[in-house]
Amino acid sequence: MKDDKFTINVQIGGFRMPLSILRKDEELYRKAEKLVVKYMDIYQKQYNQRATEEILIMVAFQIAVIVSKQEFCEDTVPIAEKIQSLDDELKALLSMD
Repeated sequence: MKDDKFTINVQIGGFRMPLSILRKDEELYRKAEKLVVKYMDIYQKQYNQRATEEILIMVAFQIAVIVSKQEFCEDTVPIAEKIQSLDDELKALLSMD
């Protein structure tokens, strides 16, 4: 089955890139392509005098910020859940009077 790999073509900033990916990851790559294209369009309209390379750098940085925020939120979820659990326990103990 050859790891179920196949080639997709990703089109970003006027560049076409063939990528060999696992079939199960296709949706992930397509969503990533759409996200990059979305930010490319936003930044090209906002900074139309800038070179494509500069726009791509801005897009890469914006996506890095999004990923960093998401990682931070994921890191705090277990803490928030534990705090909620402790709060529930305290409320239960206090209501036993």
